[in-house]
Amino acid sequence: MLTYDHLSHNVLPSVLPPSTVPLASGIFARTMITSIVSPLELVRTNLQSTPLSADVPHTLRSVLTSIRTITQAQGVGYLWRGLGPTLWRDVPFSGLYWAGYEAIKGAFERNGREGAPVAFVSGAVSGTTAALLTSPFDVLKTRRQAIVMSTPERAASSISLAVDILRSEGIAALYAGILPRIAKIAPACGIMIACYEGVGRFLMKKEDDDRIS
Repeated sequence: MLTYDHLSHNVLPSVLPPSTVPLASGIFARTMITSIVSPLELVRTNLQSTPLSADVPHTLRSVLTSIRTITQAQGVGYLWRGLGPTLWRDVPFSGLYWAGYEAIKGAFERNGREGAPVAFVSGAVSGTTAALLTSPFDVLKTRRQAIVMSTPERAASSISLAVDILRSEGIAALYAGILPRIAKIAPACGIMIACYEGVGRFLMKKEDDDRIS
């Protein structure tokens, strides 16, 4: 969120039309963050699938050992395996979420309403919309991850997998699990942004009070 704020307030307004700044900021911010944490996600998945034992958790040393083993056997680039499908899911979601959030919040503010309740509703509605529109990407990522974990062979591309699903299962399969996903995302997005906006307003007010005094 800090990356989004920096891009949307300090970087992109000078180079993009105002109406496209939230969308572009969400896309760029999520692309950067996802690319940075992708290796950690791969290591986490590997560690979860290969626990030391039922009673012995992984330690920092075992995590570092896992990273070294992966890079020695597969090369450094392997740490970013699966980045593509993750970007296809997370980047559109982030762009749509922030564009929707700013639009909904702006509509409330033009009617004289603001504060944490407005932020919560705006976040929940935009999160729900983004989840609906990006559900196929989430299903494709989950399917690809299952294939990768079950076979050493190279998984099919996302496009090929999508075509196979449409042919064999129909379009409804691309929205499998959408209700649980929305049930999770809607309140999470609402609470997250309401807390962020609330803390931001509190800090700004405190800074103004300190400046006056």
